Amino acid sequence: MDDNTKNTQASTQQDGAQQPEKLFTQTDVDRIINGRIARMKQDMDTADQYRRERDDARRELEQYKNDAFLTSKGIKDADRDYVTFKATQMVDDSTSFQQAVENFLKENPRYTGRGYTVVSTGSSGNSGSGAFCADADIRKAMGLKG
Repeated sequence: MDDNTKNTQASTQQDGAQQPEKLFTQTDVDRIINGRIARMKQDMDTADQYRRERDDARRELEQYKNDAFLTSKGIKDADRDYVTFKATQMVDDSTSFQQAVENFLKENPRYTGRGYTVVSTGSSGNSGSGAFCADADIRKAMGLKG
């Protein structure tokens, strides 16, 4: 038994010698904490930058979709910004951009580019060639010779 006790004590001393307790000074702790805080700030800045880039990309994609929708509705390029502005004011939780554009165009059809269309029946009511008679009729109505 004496040998077993010696072996147990020897193994305990060896285990203790293999794993010495590490002590940190206050300077070491401060350095470790400041390094960790700096890494966390950098990670947060990087995450914020990724969020901004993601949000910008989403806005740009939404703008492309809105422009394509306005084009499909026949909105002229000159009126696109105004129609977008007016429709954006109408957007809320229950109304999408497309619905707002539809509602705006119902009230303001002149922005669709379709506006007023002149339809000709092809006959002027006068004899002779149609184009020549129409020109002559217009000149005569305006008091012009020719």
